[in-house]
Amino acid sequence: MQTTEDPSIASIIGNSPQILDLKQAVLKIAPRNTTVLLTGETGTGKELFAQALHQGSLRRFKPFVRVNCAAIPENLLESELFGYAEGSFSGGKKGGYLGKFAIADGGTVFLDELAELPLTLQAKLLRFLQEHEIQRLGESMPRRVNVRVVAATNANLAQLVKYKKFRSDLYYRLNVVTLEIPPLRNRREDIPLLCQSFLKPLNVEYDYRVYRLSEGVKHLFDSYPWPGNVRELHNALEAAFHLFDGGQEIRMEHLPQFLRQWHSEQVQEEAQLDQDVHPVILTVDEAEPIFALNKSGTDSEKSGTDSEGSRPELGEFLHWQHYASMIGTHPLAEIMDEMEAEILRYLLAHEPNRSHLAEVLGISRQALYKKMHKYFV
Repeated sequence: MQTTEDPSIASIIGNSPQILDLKQAVLKIAPRNTTVLLTGETGTGKELFAQALHQGSLRRFKPFVRVNCAAIPENLLESELFGYAEGSFSGGKKGGYLGKFAIADGGTVFLDELAELPLTLQAKLLRFLQEHEIQRLGESMPRRVNVRVVAATNANLAQLVKYKKFRSDLYYRLNVVTLEIPPLRNRREDIPLLCQSFLKPLNVEYDYRVYRLSEGVKHLFDSYPWPGNVRELHNALEAAFHLFDGGQEIRMEHLPQFLRQWHSEQVQEEAQLDQDVHPVILTVDEAEPIFALNKSGTDSEKSGTDSEGSRPELGEFLHWQHYASMIGTHPLAEIMDEMEAEILRYLLAHEPNRSHLAEVLGISRQALYKKMHKYFV
């Protein structure tokens, strides 16, 4: 029985619930010949999943051919995909060209940036998916090709269909098995594993012995939104190697300027927000911290309670009857906002450590400060 240790998915780094679920899905889908659509933001690693689907199938001994639909000029894309016969147009190769689909016969074609495929070629792709035949430019007879198609896009294809920029029949043909790759900000627990994976080849390339990140860098990486996702994380570490000046850890001064600038702005913003909201938060009576984040401690330690019950319970602090009276007279969103503000007011008064509180609530420190700013400034 296959497990998540299967070599076909070894290149997919991460132990977050989302990634573990995707690994299991890949193992189930890979042996089949069905077309797969990979969705997700730029830089999330869609090509790694495409390669895992190929490596986990019986096609793994045949070619894996990648086509970036956005990188090939539109007037050349058809001949690049489906090939051409000799003499089809001036400048063509002697003997013609097989095309990516024919080159990948028996294997897998990975169509990256699928949304960039022109409508005319979308029709040809749909025909191939239905008939498993291609027709080279300059030839009258189709050729049968045995290829599995894995497509990827960071665009909303359903929205493109709505605006007539993507064929609905092709969309429904592709949207049978869809794997959505999560952005890095939604699986931050994978960042340390990814960093360790990236550091190994970078050490070899640059002849360094970097084994870890400083605590400041770890905190920054855990809070930065990573709009470029895994690719941006790798580029940030590679840039750090260019500025590295010795030692065994990546420090803040090694990071690229844009990350250091972002960190500086966040520190200033948090300091200002803390100053703005502090007087309001202290309207609740002070008490012992309600969270002890010593993860090796007992449940009672984590909740901050003791045998004598030295703090008021949150349930006693909230005005449940007040919120019940608002039902039917106020929108639900307004009731929820008021309740969230009251809960935060209570928690902030009893837990001065903002980082600890954010961890307990399962949100980032920046998200906590944004909520504080929303309700108390």
